[in-house]
Amino acid sequence: MRCPICADEYPWPDDPVISLFDEENDAYQLVDVSTATPEKQADLARRGYRECPNPSGDTPQHYLPATYVDYLAPLVIGLVGAPASGKTHLLTAMIRQAYMGGLRAHRITTAALDFRRHADFRSRYIDRFEKGDALPGTETGVVEAADILLLRGPGGERPVTFFDVAGEDLQSTAALNRSSRFLVGANAVIFVYAPEDPLETKEAAAPTENRSFDLAVERLQGRPAGTDRLPVTVAVTKSDRLRYVAPADRWLRRGDEHMVDATRIRAESRDVFSYLHHIGAGASLGPFETFKRCTLHFVSASGGDAIPVGGRGNLDKHFARGVRPIRVLEPLVSILAMTGMITGPEASKVGLP
Repeated sequence: MRCPICADEYPWPDDPVISLFDEENDAYQLVDVSTATPEKQADLARRGYRECPNPSGDTPQHYLPATYVDYLAPLVIGLVGAPASGKTHLLTAMIRQAYMGGLRAHRITTAALDFRRHADFRSRYIDRFEKGDALPGTETGVVEAADILLLRGPGGERPVTFFDVAGEDLQSTAALNRSSRFLVGANAVIFVYAPEDPLETKEAAAPTENRSFDLAVERLQGRPAGTDRLPVTVAVTKSDRLRYVAPADRWLRRGDEHMVDATRIRAESRDVFSYLHHIGAGASLGPFETFKRCTLHFVSASGGDAIPVGGRGNLDKHFARGVRPIRVLEPLVSILAMTGMITGPEASKVGLP
């Protein structure tokens, strides 16, 4: 199997020794579960870990859930976008909505595969987001996955690993930059683009470079498998700023969709394409022009802008009216349709011309 964190391939061990995390001593402890009953073994494995051997020796010590390979082939989804594009807010809103049953319309349930990782993600991001606090940008140098979920649906049970790294790391040209290594093993990508205030973009601007998109596309194209089977989406975040701007306005009014309709998804993709082309953001259309299966979506993680707390000079920001995510699951639904987690005739056509 390929580790999503270090991107090394190695044979997954089948011995009865797993690592359990000792909260009191803040350390992993090796435990032989061979003498336990089958029920206890299964329970300990569900809560345990296996250390990745990292054959290349180029990544700090890291662990994967002990049941990581007990399901269908893991789905690794990376978020790609410039600094301050809203990747963290989008991922937080997306995982929150999935946990609130947002995928049940597609007969998919959501659970944590890595209990400790998800608890950390919830305390650091979801809890703060639900309180209306604006989230800080991702720190540079992060190599670990943000969260690992277990999705159960018509397409089976499948681990889904999400990576959210700093935009500065995605724009880095350093060959030894480890933070963007998830691109080696990603089998789906969500490209995140944030529009400027529409009042400042009434006229098409001169075409600009989107370095995070460009570098990621080139690296993904350079993989042995190329781009033939890699599903991607482009999410225009902070679209609440476009609530009165066509064509975004009509999609935002629809809210969350409750069924997969390839024709509707194609129509939204066409409108997003037109919008990005109109404002001079053609460089952000690289994924659509490169990958054979691609969808484009208008989304808003919070439903509005955060304002400084206690005055403009304060760096802390708060969503005064609370958070109201709009269509944040649509990029994920498209990915799940394109990877077979959501099944059916319509799902099989998602992302195709």
